[in-house]
Amino acid sequence: MISKKCTYALRAVLALARNHGGAPLTIHQIAKAEEIPPRFLEAILRDLKQNGLTDSIRGKDGGYRLSVPPADLSIGEVVRVVEGPWFPTDEDKNPDVFQKVWQEADSTLKNVLDQKDFQTLVSEQDALRADNILNYSI
Repeated sequence: MISKKCTYALRAVLALARNHGGAPLTIHQIAKAEEIPPRFLEAILRDLKQNGLTDSIRGKDGGYRLSVPPADLSIGEVVRVVEGPWFPTDEDKNPDVFQKVWQEADSTLKNVLDQKDFQTLVSEQDALRADNILNYSI
């Protein structure tokens, strides 16, 4: 299933998506807002950067930002960077009766995770937050 590392990566990317177009976010800012251990977050952001999903900016006003618009980045892309393949995919090394099952499961999972982009998630998160705001007017 989804590892803690992947969950943290998705939350970090969501924070960066929410901030898209703003000043870069520092590791400390993301770690505090998303309750992610900073040392763990460093490794996650390094992986995301190496795979072209984030950029890092050095200096006093530096930090991290998404390298692509949130609307162009799917959950599936982040999951694949962090988790790698979930099912055996090499038919020559795994010529067993489960190969077709793994292919179907992989295809279904990709379809679900690739349909949700981070801009949509930001909007959905905003809607959830708005629903949780109590109205005290009389």
